[in-house]
Amino acid sequence: MTERRTAPRVEPPKPLSARVKTSLVARVVDMSTKGVQLELTTSLRPEVPCDLRFQLEDGEIIVHGVVRRCRAWGFGLNEKDQKVLMYRAGVEFVEAAPAALAKMIASILGIRSGAKESGEGAEGEGGQPKSRGGPVRIHVRSADVRVTPKPPREKR
Repeated sequence: MTERRTAPRVEPPKPLSARVKTSLVARVVDMSTKGVQLELTTSLRPEVPCDLRFQLEDGEIIVHGVVRRCRAWGFGLNEKDQKVLMYRAGVEFVEAAPAALAKMIASILGIRSGAKESGEGAEGEGGQPKSRGGPVRIHVRSADVRVTPKPPREKR
């Protein structure tokens, strides 16, 4: 399967948690300059805006995002060591400067400002993503499609 993401994902080398909507605790599975994949014990509704709070060594970073998907993932343990259903949610960052997000990811990974991680380099001048060219793919969910019956054809 070919990679369709425009920004490479990175996994935090040590456990990293985030707060969704100030109260829901989530574990960061991986992230990029475009979004983050979270694992949490509560389902999130797709297309709903939310704030993500990341506690870093430099301080707290708040990023605005939109939940793009959320699915049941499997069973795990919550804070009280009880077996619960876990969810994985994909949140797309909105209203965030690409340079600030790249700095946040570098801080999480412990990368010095002059060093580049292997696999990076998807950014062009000004921190903007490079154009990859090629076909544009549009994904449509069947739940978003409304089928209207065709009117009967007139006989001639």
